[in-house]
Amino acid sequence: MFYTILEDLILYQQLAFKPSKYSNYELKLFKYFYDKTQIDLSFLIIMKIEGVDFIFLFVKQDKYFEARSYLKSIRHQINLVNKKVMIIRVDNILINLIFNLFPDLCIHDIEIETNNLKRRYEISICFLNDLNTYHIAVGQNGRYIKAINKFFDNHISFKNVNTPLTIKCKAVN
Repeated sequence: MFYTILEDLILYQQLAFKPSKYSNYELKLFKYFYDKTQIDLSFLIIMKIEGVDFIFLFVKQDKYFEARSYLKSIRHQINLVNKKVMIIRVDNILINLIFNLFPDLCIHDIEIETNNLKRRYEISICFLNDLNTYHIAVGQNGRYIKAINKFFDNHISFKNVNTPLTIKCKAVN
């Protein structure tokens, strides 16, 4: 793909996290995570999408692999009925955060389109025509990609220019 300066300006924007007030349950998760790993969380965000709670645990980059080693046991100890737990590296650059939200998948390309009707940018994350990888990225019934978009709408702002965006996944040849 041929990149333009506009795409660089969008993909390399500085981000600011806007966490909401924490509930008692979220504070208990903060404490639980620290007691289990001795790692401080940067942010904790829970989003409910179609009856499933997506729990995003954000850690600093230097502690990511250490925290990730506890992920399986955390998933077993937290009551996981309708809950998905993810540990994600905090990054304040858009392109890096996008790659961190899809950590174990091979992203082939990223395309940016302008939707003039909705007045927002649409970022398409392209995966090779491996439907298994595509389905992991989108999630069951599209819930994961909906959670990602809700996360960007509610908890991320851009430091320079507030640019609303939507993230989509595509399977390409």
